[in-house]
Amino acid sequence: MNTNKYAVSIILPCYNVSQYIERAIDSILIQDFKDYEIIIINDGSTDNLLQKCDDLGYTEKGYIKILSFKNQGLSQARNEGLKIAQGEYVYFFDPDDYINQGMLSKVYLKAKEGNYDAVHFGFQTIYEDQGGIHYDKAESPYVYQTNDEIIHNYLPRFLGITQDNINSFVDLNHLWNSKEFSGVWRFLYKRSVLIDNKILFPKGIKLIEDKLFNARFFCYAKTIALMDDVLYNYVIKEKGLLTSSLNNVKGLVEDKIIGIEQRAILRNLYLKEKNIDIFSYYIGTIVFSALELIMRLSDISFFSSRKELKRYMNMEDVRVGIKEIDVSHLPLKLRLPIVMLKYRLTYLLLGGMRVLKMMGLKVNI
Repeated sequence: MNTNKYAVSIILPCYNVSQYIERAIDSILIQDFKDYEIIIINDGSTDNLLQKCDDLGYTEKGYIKILSFKNQGLSQARNEGLKIAQGEYVYFFDPDDYINQGMLSKVYLKAKEGNYDAVHFGFQTIYEDQGGIHYDKAESPYVYQTNDEIIHNYLPRFLGITQDNINSFVDLNHLWNSKEFSGVWRFLYKRSVLIDNKILFPKGIKLIEDKLFNARFFCYAKTIALMDDVLYNYVIKEKGLLTSSLNNVKGLVEDKIIGIEQRAILRNLYLKEKNIDIFSYYIGTIVFSALELIMRLSDISFFSSRKELKRYMNMEDVRVGIKEIDVSHLPLKLRLPIVMLKYRLTYLLLGGMRVLKMMGLKVNI
């Protein structure tokens, strides 16, 4: 039986964020809404996080809990917080970000308005290395009233590039912008739905853990309310530099493989629980990932690139996705390389990319 001591449990997974924790916690403490608990999970930090929390008086506040564990990663840190949460709703908050004034009251009141299983709201991205340039992202107000509507109309926006996205193709920018950012900090979740259905973050997954968590939640949620308020500040501290070294490309291949494997687990979940096949919800992601890998691998030695590409292309879901995807609505520059994949001309395509780059021609897909 779920007992609720607070309206909202706010879970902050922390690893070496001592320089940001005060800003994050202060953005909570200044809220006009006070019926919450704050759970700080110290995930094996090696900085002075605990000393900072003590200096700021957090350890003296009864509604702030601080627990320390050996470093296990973001997903498990969030899971540890969920284990001890006592709120009616749960909010996962990244400690290098911060929330806007009035966020908690607006989102909680919305949740209670219809006893919704989740509330989804807008955010803005702040690029600290670019002088605070930001990009607003908000939803049009709407309420998904049934689980069937959530699965068929909402889930596809988060899981990947769908066959429907391919069929209605306009341009690549439109294709990417049709996908939703899956950050869990965009949602307030009803804790009972999480607990009753044993929904946790997948341990050991580093890139798409939020996407996977939300997809599991959507399998069971009956109602989700969308708000157009921008209430969260997602802070990007610096742009990473991508290189085409073998190690980086190997990491990219491994990430793509894990993404396919984890989506396959979700596919089996939906088949078991709902008798719904969601393969078409991410078939485009499978194929476009193959093209992305070919472009990136064409920068390294042909022998190494063939070896790495083979790992991805030999996956059963990749072979099926390439075979089944309908590309008749795509422009020729996208349709042609995918048709080459369909006819198993993968290495010819890889070699062609290498030749074009060696000739100094810019290759974009």
